[in-house]
Amino acid sequence: MPAGETAMPKKFLAALAMSLALAPAALADPFAVKVDQTVTLKLSAPANSVVIGNATVADVSVHDAKTLLITGKAYGSTNLTVLDRAGNTIYTNQLIVGGEDSTGLTIVRGGGTYSYSCVDKCRATPMVGDVPAHFSDVMGTVTGKAATAKGSD
Repeated sequence: MPAGETAMPKKFLAALAMSLALAPAALADPFAVKVDQTVTLKLSAPANSVVIGNATVADVSVHDAKTLLITGKAYGSTNLTVLDRAGNTIYTNQLIVGGEDSTGLTIVRGGGTYSYSCVDKCRATPMVGDVPAHFSDVMGTVTGKAATAKGSD
């Protein structure tokens, strides 16, 4: 058999083996986080570079070389890729940022939405998509409270 004929099956088998090895990562369930919540992601190897596709949807902080903290910032989806020192991908997955927990309440009135968080009692909370005036009022209250808590520098 000529060398060219045996090389093709070997190349094919090598490509097949590589695709099967990568299949679990490609078929992994999307990583989910809620808006305004942080989750921990443990890596199998030390990270050198961490890239988030859309920083308006989620943020990632490196706690240590094998631990990432992922915070949902806005509804949507993006991707997360982690590379090792050699530039090899050690983690890649779709990241889905979704709604708050069951304590959330959304009131739809006149075509606009108003969001509330109901733990011990319902309080207005700023959520993307709320009526702009409601969102601005609530954000003003939240920002004022944060400034008061921080104190003067």
